[in-house]
Amino acid sequence: MEEGQHIQIIAHNNLKERFRRYIRLRRSLAKYMSQPLSELPSDSSDFVWPTKTFEDELSISIGGVELILKHFEGETDDQLLVWLPQEEILFSADYYQGFMPNAGNGKRVQRNVFEWANALEYMASLKPSILIPSHGDPIIEGEEARNALTVHAELLHYIHDYTVESLNQGLRKDQIIHSFELNPVYANHPLLEEKYVAAADICKMVIKQYTGWWNDLPSSWRPASLETQAHSMVELAGGIEQLIDHIEVLKEDDLRLAAHFADWAFFAHPNHPNVLEISMEIYRNRILDPKAVTQEMLVYLDHMALLRSKLN
Repeated sequence: MEEGQHIQIIAHNNLKERFRRYIRLRRSLAKYMSQPLSELPSDSSDFVWPTKTFEDELSISIGGVELILKHFEGETDDQLLVWLPQEEILFSADYYQGFMPNAGNGKRVQRNVFEWANALEYMASLKPSILIPSHGDPIIEGEEARNALTVHAELLHYIHDYTVESLNQGLRKDQIIHSFELNPVYANHPLLEEKYVAAADICKMVIKQYTGWWNDLPSSWRPASLETQAHSMVELAGGIEQLIDHIEVLKEDDLRLAAHFADWAFFAHPNHPNVLEISMEIYRNRILDPKAVTQEMLVYLDHMALLRSKLN
């Protein structure tokens, strides 16, 4: 760089507030991102701040090449794409991922599924000849790129619309999630593999976007503590050993239900060696389930690390 020249860093307006939120929620982010606290920013000097921001769209020219920066909310509320109209090259950021979009991450801040779908539709309408995503290899054939963007847009709209319709029908949140079925067209599509999250997880994100924290169960508005509930469950079972015996039977037929009872046992007796052992087995088997996705596995691994620390 020649003397007197300055680097220009362009970002969406929301980026600065996101950086501030990272500092404010540093310890929480470390927990929910499963990262060491030392790797999270502690003050403003840990960031490289933008020199220029924009709201909706910005056109710039670099070396005679026109670049259009366009904002849609997606994985983050400051996300943007870059379109080179003369070259018909699209840099799609994290909107297109080549697998089931990570739009339902249960450990991250709210993600706007509806606007994410709109972003994919917009990108498909540009008819790019080359698609360069932030995940996976470039797609260098125009029709293939448009089809990839379109099927991802259709998937997110399908999940969003189903969820909104179910909310309007007055279904409980758990009923919406458990009644959700992915259209076979999307379930078997090679570009929509449930890798990081499942389709039902995206459904949960839509519910979170449009409703409050209440789960529709009246007792949950002002609930007893988990520990209090767990001790009562153990008492009803006839004691912790009887509850463990029940979990041993359940794990062979219904691993999900067995996990619920394993949690009750753990919250009631978090240092009981037999509780720790059966809980380790339950969550190890849940990780080995072929239907388990990455974010789900990470939750189980975090819990198993806690269990292991108590066993040692």
